[in-house]
Amino acid sequence: MLRVCVRPAGASSFSAALKVGALVLAMTGISAVHAGLFDDEEARKQILQLRSQIAETQRTLDLRVGELEAQARNRSIIDLFNQVETLKTEFARLRGQIEVLQNEMENTQKRQRDLYVDLDGRLRKMEAAMAEQAARATQIPLAVVGPGAGPVATTPPGTDSARAMQPAPVTPPSVMDPVAEQRSYDQGLEHFRGGRFAEAVTAFQLFIRNFPKSTLVPSAQYWIGNSLYAVRDFRGAIATQRQLLIQFPDSAKASDALLNIASAQGELGDLQGSRATMQEVVAKYPASEAGVKAKQRLGIR
Repeated sequence: MLRVCVRPAGASSFSAALKVGALVLAMTGISAVHAGLFDDEEARKQILQLRSQIAETQRTLDLRVGELEAQARNRSIIDLFNQVETLKTEFARLRGQIEVLQNEMENTQKRQRDLYVDLDGRLRKMEAAMAEQAARATQIPLAVVGPGAGPVATTPPGTDSARAMQPAPVTPPSVMDPVAEQRSYDQGLEHFRGGRFAEAVTAFQLFIRNFPKSTLVPSAQYWIGNSLYAVRDFRGAIATQRQLLIQFPDSAKASDALLNIASAQGELGDLQGSRATMQEVVAKYPASEAGVKAKQRLGIR
């Protein structure tokens, strides 16, 4: 009898299956490893790409910020330039106005000087007429000898007849040389009229020294004070005009001298003293030209 040995099929298939499974697992693991390696490489590439993009974006932003800053600087410079040009235009306009005002002030001062000189000339004519009348009053009376005879001077008995026939010379006591006196005074006025105030002061001081008894001494004293005011020596102007008021309180220049003192006080910042002096001008000389000016400055109608 023939015996056939048959191995169980299940055991062999199971072993083969195990081998196949192991092989599949091994291949799967290899594939997973390769897949993992592939994923890491892609990730690194993506990271590098992102870094490159970030760097490029940063450079773009830096460039843009630089452009904006340059534009801002340029705009600021343009604004500053426009402001400077505006200030230059305004400065030129103001300088023009200042020049116009200076010109008007110079013309006004010239007109005032001419007015003062004209008034002074009129006063001098009046003073000269009064001096002439006073000189005539001091002349020796003349006697008339017979009808149609010329005048002869009266003489005491015993005087030589030839000498008695000659009229006695008469010289006004207050005038030494009228021509030289007038010339000296006019020289000071010419300096003042021409704006040469230092020379005017010297000329009038010389006039007062040479002709101390002249009726024009108060006027010369006033012009000295006015010239000192013109050169901004306000304290000297005040002292000079006060001296005039002390020595010649009844002079026709007294009101102008007092007003000049008020102006000098104002220039020195003594506003209270200036106002008090102008009130004094109004009180003492209300109808004078100086009184009218003082009222205007005080706001009095």
